Order: sequence, then structure tokens, then C-alpha cells
Amino acid sequence: MMARSGNKKYGDKSRSLFVSPCLFLYIPIMNLTQSEIKYLRSLQQKKYRDTERKFLLEGWCPLRDALESNFPIEMIAVLHGTSQNSEHQSTLALAKNRKIPVKELKEVQLRQISDAVHSQGIVALVHQQGDAFDTKYLRFAKYIVACDHISDPGNLGTILRTCDWFGIDAVLLSEGCVSLYNEKVVRATAGSIFHLKVFENLDLKTALSNLKSENFRLVATALDGKPFNSYTPQEKNILILGSEAHGVNQDILQQADEVLSIPRFGKAESLNVGIACGIFLAHWRNRSEIKK
Repeated sequence: MMARSGNKKYGDKSRSLFVSPCLFLYIPIMNLTQSEIKYLRSLQQKKYRDTERKFLLEGWCPLRDALESNFPIEMIAVLHGTSQNSEHQSTLALAKNRKIPVKELKEVQLRQISDAVHSQGIVALVHQQGDAFDTKYLRFAKYIVACDHISDPGNLGTILRTCDWFGIDAVLLSEGCVSLYNEKVVRATAGSIFHLKVFENLDLKTALSNLKSENFRLVATALDGKPFNSYTPQEKNILILGSEAHGVNQDILQQADEVLSIPRFGKAESLNVGIACGIFLAHWRNRSEIKK
């Protein structure tokens, strides 16, 4: 459990007073304790994230997205002097309205918690969300993206952010994908993790088979597939992406109704899977708009 500080008197040196010049909010901020630092640091490891069902969030804009979502936020820690502008004040006001504790941390403590090269001086402790996979949640979905063994955190984060941009209804993550709540994944989504319905740790072959029986068209990607622009999106579509190293699993390729590729005109060995995702989804959305 998260260690909690005892109540402090107003004049106690371990407590600072945060004054908003823009909103005239008086937000008392407690100092982060060493036991809290230790706890937050432990969440850098997957086994503790999975056990506690919590994760770390960094950045002011992603925090704003989290505050406007239904993700429970247990605590916010802010570096002294980084919360003086009006946008940051507004974000902290939202936290206050939700009765979320705001604590202050030092630079050395931030370095213990965050591995970001350019930290924005704000960290939040957020509870994980997620429903067990069931096709009933996707009954009215039109576009779904399925990830088969995407192990690179930056790539998965980029895919999620791209799916958010194109308004994808859900994302499916197979067993073997990097954890959704890995710090680098969360950072790369830039807040999109709070806008998407994501199911992880799936037996992807079974999940796709169930969705195929619900009339979803399975579209896999492979280097030897037909040109991507030869496909016109149907009423229900699932784009299946594999890792750059291994591609989509052969068993899943055999399930697919279509196997497509993006033609290569230069000499690059491969195309980043996040970029490929964007090309496919842009084409699908464009075709859908033309059909209207």
C-alpha cells in the first residue's frame, strides 16, 4: 500500500503553500516522503505494476487527459517551481476539484522516479483500467487495430496515439506485446491511452476468430501482400499489425480475409510499424469519407 503522511500543522516546514496568481487558489502541498518515493520507483517494474494495478504518468498535457477521464488518480507529485503558469494552475485546480492529493518533490527525487530525459516536473500515480475481452463491447465498432507481438514500447505508444488520431474504436494487444502501462509506452501515447478502449494479453488468434464470426473483416499486413490501396474498407474492419522483426504470426495470416502491404520505392529494409499503421488508417478513413 502507498505510505501516507500524517497530518501536519499549518506552520510545519514540511508543508509549502501553493498560490495561484491566475485562479487565486490556495493549494497546500505536502512534501513527498521517502517511502512514497520508494513505492513510486517500484512501479517502474512490470511485476509491481501488475500486482498493484497502478502506473506512473508524466507530463502536464497527459495529466490533463487523465483528469478528464474515468481513470482514478491516487496522487500527483510536482517539482517546485514548475507549476506557475495558468495552464498548469488550471490542471491542478481540476485535481483539487477531484480531491486528489498534490505533493511536492525535489529534483533528486524526480530523477529517482522518472527516466525521462526532459522531464516536465510532474508525476501522477494512476490506477489501471480495463475490461475483460468480450465481443459484446465491440458490437458497434467499425475500425479495430490488433497488435501481434509488438514488443517495442515506442512503437506501441505511437500506434495507440495514431489510433486515437483516427478515431479507432478499439485496440487489441496479443500476449507477448509490451505492457500497455510500461512507462515508455504511456509516455509515447501522449495522453491517448486515456481516450482508447484497449484489451491486452489476448490469445489473439481466438479473439480474431470470435470477431470474424461477428462479421469483422480481418486485414493483415505483410511484405508480400497486395497493395494497401486495393482494399476498400467494409462495414467492420480489423487491421492486424505485426512486429518489424517477425511480422504477423503465420497462423493469424491464414485467418485473414486480406493480406496487404505498402509498396516500397526506396532501399529501406523495413517500414516502422507505427508509420505503417498511420498510412493504412489514413487510407481507410479517406475511402470511408469518399463513400459517404
